[in-house]
Amino acid sequence: MKRLLSLLSFCLVLVVSCISDFTPEVKGTSGILVVDGMITNGESVFRLGRSVSVTDTLFGNELITNASMSVERSDGVSWEAKTEKDGYYHIWVGELDPDLAYRLNFTLDGKQYQSSFLKPMLTAEITSLSYRKDGIGKPVGIYLSCDGGANTSVYYRWSYLENWELHTSLFAKQGYVNGKLTDFDLRTANNRYYCWGRDSSKALLLETTKGLLENRVEQKRLYELPCSDEKLSILYHVEVSQTQLREDAYDYYRCMQDAVERTGGLFNLVMSAGDNGNIVCLSDPKEIVIGYVEVTNTTKKSMYISSVSRDIYEPPMDYCWIREKGDQGMQLPWVDYYEKTYATWNCVDCREHYNATKNKPSWWPTDHL
Repeated sequence: MKRLLSLLSFCLVLVVSCISDFTPEVKGTSGILVVDGMITNGESVFRLGRSVSVTDTLFGNELITNASMSVERSDGVSWEAKTEKDGYYHIWVGELDPDLAYRLNFTLDGKQYQSSFLKPMLTAEITSLSYRKDGIGKPVGIYLSCDGGANTSVYYRWSYLENWELHTSLFAKQGYVNGKLTDFDLRTANNRYYCWGRDSSKALLLETTKGLLENRVEQKRLYELPCSDEKLSILYHVEVSQTQLREDAYDYYRCMQDAVERTGGLFNLVMSAGDNGNIVCLSDPKEIVIGYVEVTNTTKKSMYISSVSRDIYEPPMDYCWIREKGDQGMQLPWVDYYEKTYATWNCVDCREHYNATKNKPSWWPTDHL
């Protein structure tokens, strides 16, 4: 069992200042290979990175995208990975055979790496997904329940994907695009009023029912949204994924979770004493590799939250800046506000908002573009 102290940095290094006062017990641990992901039914997603010592400068470019990767089954069948624009490795495995074992193989810089062969864990269905707001000014909590029964693991992990629709405070009839005055038509996608956002969970969401009388999770609060969060302003959708884990995998993720809580960082993970995982370098068995590749089935459940239900959304004060006609300034967009006036872009261009684009999900229930 290897023991080390290292700072894992993948992408989205956002909270360096949160760990500036942390003093490491061990130095010189940068450059360690880090593997993140699990083999599951459907699509399996992995990312590779290099650890960064807590004394190093973080640049946010430690993601590795030049590896050759595949998932191998114990009967010799394998599936090759493809790297998407997000820099992650995507492998479509399909349904997992409960009688066969699976492992991850990849080659990087001439070296071969491999995880342990493991048979798939069974994961129970999510029995309920709900939300609750306990009063004016209170956050909106997302809650989950499931019944694992006697024949599944007592160790759980969850993740989620968010999609939401948002509208701007004002509608711009015209505006300058690449220096050219352009009409913004609400009847077509050529408008800046309707947008859709997308995000995913960043924190490790873990739970165990070990020690309880039943393997059941009752109304666990997964996360909260502030009541003023724009995600709740029109229509919000969340899809939660549930996996049940081996005890070794749970212990590994708990080690990561504890490190996050100590440092305050969501993406800068400090691994303290403990098992580094189940991945080895075949080319150099002495090389330290951090990562645990679990093999488990995933179950999913989703729900919508509409802003019209139970006073969910409490909009913050709007600070849209309106300029009078004739004071064109920086070629600002035109709006109808008593008479023709100009407004700042963040008030009329939804793409200026957090994670917002004009890319509407194909399955979204509203009919505007």
